Amino acid sequence: MQRSRIHALLRVALTVAVCTCLFSVATAQNGALPEFEGSEAVVYKQVGDISLRMWIFHPTDHDARNDSRPAVVFFFGGGWKAGTPAQFETHCRYLASRGIVAATADYRVAKRHGIKADACVEDAKSAVRWLRQNASALGIDANRICAGGGSAGGHTACCTALIQGLDAADEDVSISSAPNALALFNPAVLLEHLSGYGSGGISQQKLADIATRTGVPAAEISPIHHVRPNLPPVVIFHGMADKTVPYATVEEFTKRMLAAGNRCELKGFSEAGHGFFNAPRGNDSERRDRMHQWHQRTLLQMDAFLQSLGWLASEGTMRVVDHDFVSLRGNLENSLRRFVVQKEGHVAFIGGSITEMDGYRPRVCEWLQHRFPDTKFVFTAAGISSTCSNTGAFRLQRDVLSHGPVDLLFVEFAVNDDQDAGHSADACVRGMEGIIRHVRKHNPRSDIVMTHFVNPGMVETLHTGGTILSASQHERVARHYKVSSVYLSKEVARRVRLGTMTWKQFGGTHPGPAGNQLAADLATAVLSTGWRGLDVTQLEPRIHSAPEKMLLASSFTDGELLPLTDVQHDTDWQVSEPDWQSIAGGKRSRFLGRPLLHSDVPGATASVSFEGTAVGVYVLAGPCAGQLEYRVDNGQWESSELYHRFSKGLHYPRTVIFASGLKPIRHKVEFRVAATHHEVSRGTAVRVLAVAVNRRPTSIR
Repeated sequence: MQRSRIHALLRVALTVAVCTCLFSVATAQNGALPEFEGSEAVVYKQVGDISLRMWIFHPTDHDARNDSRPAVVFFFGGGWKAGTPAQFETHCRYLASRGIVAATADYRVAKRHGIKADACVEDAKSAVRWLRQNASALGIDANRICAGGGSAGGHTACCTALIQGLDAADEDVSISSAPNALALFNPAVLLEHLSGYGSGGISQQKLADIATRTGVPAAEISPIHHVRPNLPPVVIFHGMADKTVPYATVEEFTKRMLAAGNRCELKGFSEAGHGFFNAPRGNDSERRDRMHQWHQRTLLQMDAFLQSLGWLASEGTMRVVDHDFVSLRGNLENSLRRFVVQKEGHVAFIGGSITEMDGYRPRVCEWLQHRFPDTKFVFTAAGISSTCSNTGAFRLQRDVLSHGPVDLLFVEFAVNDDQDAGHSADACVRGMEGIIRHVRKHNPRSDIVMTHFVNPGMVETLHTGGTILSASQHERVARHYKVSSVYLSKEVARRVRLGTMTWKQFGGTHPGPAGNQLAADLATAVLSTGWRGLDVTQLEPRIHSAPEKMLLASSFTDGELLPLTDVQHDTDWQVSEPDWQSIAGGKRSRFLGRPLLHSDVPGATASVSFEGTAVGVYVLAGPCAGQLEYRVDNGQWESSELYHRFSKGLHYPRTVIFASGLKPIRHKVEFRVAATHHEVSRGTAVRVLAVAVNRRPTSIR
């Protein structure tokens, strides 16, 4: 009872201390500092008329009188010049939700207090010491305190463990200011040349500038200069594209920590720059998406680190895939509910030859059936070699949606939009946005996973720092519609660069066993993570809301292939199976034994009426492919080339668009066999599989 009363009195005293200084001279000195709803604000240090505050986030079930929880205190970044404790608010709230007491601390900085980095280190040590000194009143374990921070804040946090001295003159140094663990986010660990190593990629000018800001010789507070045995365990989160604090510096720090017998884990994030771990901000949707993933992953990895220390007893339920090139967006709850509760599901795959082949697709199917052994699945395989996303958008209804509402869709077209169709950015979007939006119109509860496969040219593009046009545009669609994605091309390029996988081992454009297994593993990782920790008995069907504004108003969101019976034609056209035996060029079995609309007679004319916004033809273009002349609504005749660079030895399937972005009214398109043909082609043949139209757009429910 006496101990509880002491705890309560001390808690009151701490709160009163905050209230009495909240609007004092310290506020003017500190500038506009944030307030955090639900936190406990305390003053941990007084320096003259400057009151330094710390905001403590307690778990909802935390009873400070009887509890002894682990604690984490964070220090913001800002080059020892500026910054805000709000930087780590989301980290604190997350840790509190996991049962850990978390705090974000203010400390003196140059712009507000006219100090240098040595004072920042002193304040950070004071903050750790204050937590340990008041552990009983706060309900924390004095022997389980972690210091964390980002950039300059990561530096100061690191210094609390590695730098001896720099303690405030009026503090009880018998109480240790060294934390029991460190969680550092792109920390500055090298402030001066290191004997036998150098500058770690930091310019001479920058090192000279740092020396003017440290307050003591830079080496005295340069963590890497003070690595020794018996230091607390450390986890470092660092962007591999960080130009402010080079990744090489933390690599060397980690190497030296391990050599000294310490535990030090380095978590590198591909393509991430400085400050990557912050909560997403700004209006750039691509950057916000990446930062959201990075932010969530650092929380997940920090959680795992604390688990490994025995500070957390259970795994977190955060649903983020801990992989540089895998993005879990939105939710995948509907498919899980269907598979578990209703014990049935329609899983469809659409794409090119990578989907058609026995590659990643059957592996994913096998994984699903193994995970849900009592579920009756319908698996729809809608891969057609050489077809692009535009063709996919037009054949989606026939090949996928006609089999019933889709619960889970896997889609890939990056390779074919690149090497087969050679699409522009807009063309990539028109097809992929058309597919996603059409699926969601058909069943607004459909879950979707997109994978960007890879060819040699893409690997080379990535190695030279370029951007893959098709994959980047498909990823743009995925972000817009909150569709989960696997950026397989980037993962393969990284492995090839690091030497952990060769292009031959991956298997090439049409992956071998290792490549297909990698693709399947990453796709199923999306599902496993999206379903983690969900209680299916509590799940209700959820509609995937789609943004009203499309990326492109001309996207093929209501694509359809019209039957040949809808086409009016003269007698120079035939609707029959061509005499393939007498026609040169390779033929694929899926196109044999079926009627086509075909003619090689110049001037042979056909027409079709439709109601919609786009029209074209889905054709087989072989060695003798000709040209089509067409006009819409009695407009000017225009010409379209059917011969393709792959037509030389193959009757190649492709969709040729005549017009898009039309008014959503009834139109008539006429087309005729041209007398001219490509210089490489052997004839004027036109072989039409179907007429492709984008119907009058309908809204997503």
